[in-house]
Amino acid sequence: MSSAKLHYQLDLLPQSRWLTVTANPLVRASLLHVQEVGDFFAKSGYYTRREGLNSYLIKYTVSGEGVLEYGGQAYTVQPSQLFWIDCREAQYYHTAPASALWNVLWVHLYGPTSAAYYDIFRARNRGRPVVTLPAENGVAGALNDLIGLYQGAQTSLMLDVEASERLTRLMVEILRGTDASGPWLGVPSAVQQAQAYLADHFSERITLEQLSRQFAVSKFHFQKQFKRHSGYTPAEYLLQLRLQHAKEALRMTDRSVSQIACDVGMPNVSHFIALFKRQEGTTPAAYRASWRTG
Repeated sequence: MSSAKLHYQLDLLPQSRWLTVTANPLVRASLLHVQEVGDFFAKSGYYTRREGLNSYLIKYTVSGEGVLEYGGQAYTVQPSQLFWIDCREAQYYHTAPASALWNVLWVHLYGPTSAAYYDIFRARNRGRPVVTLPAENGVAGALNDLIGLYQGAQTSLMLDVEASERLTRLMVEILRGTDASGPWLGVPSAVQQAQAYLADHFSERITLEQLSRQFAVSKFHFQKQFKRHSGYTPAEYLLQLRLQHAKEALRMTDRSVSQIACDVGMPNVSHFIALFKRQEGTTPAAYRASWRTG
């Protein structure tokens, strides 16, 4: 999109806070940074309809109730819930008709790694923009910290660096909360057992069919659950284990690259080298040399 499209109405109580931040150019180029942050006490006429903005928005409900329309679906957002959206996509959010007041803490953020954090959130939260956090969570505190950081302060490079660190903690807190949302609490025992099995048998030939039979779950369901809770498919997880053991052997032993490839269950040395280079950006031999100098 070439430009942002925005329609909004600020129907707010006077105690609402809204801070616009212009981060240092070095921070904007390299780090997560705050664009705007606030604490809104939104009355019945409050709404925002927008698309095409290079920003991610995290909006946490303290009290009352709001409505988010995003990705072709409508979501009610209640206390201890938040939504996290990509503002380049069409969005419409407003105070819920049945709610006299919607108190929300929020931040617009951007930066080189913002998309990666957002993608992890969507993957862990089954593609949903709304998450229900545990009653005891640190999100409200983290957002209030950001407001306090910029409220009345003179802008500076270190202020923006501190804000970047707080944004990271905020997003990590939200990502932790995705495991506690909805009816899929905790890591399924089949996934935990499979991870332990792969760690003990990483050098063996292991297939998805074998794992699903061993832990008595359907192949499709098992792969989906494993990906959700580990961030990897079983094959990707096994590859990470093998490469980690290979890196340790390259650093700690004098075994040849071909021997190490066999030891970690990848006897085709050319394939091993190609995968290693794709993962680490260098060959096994160059990796070994870089850790044996200095």
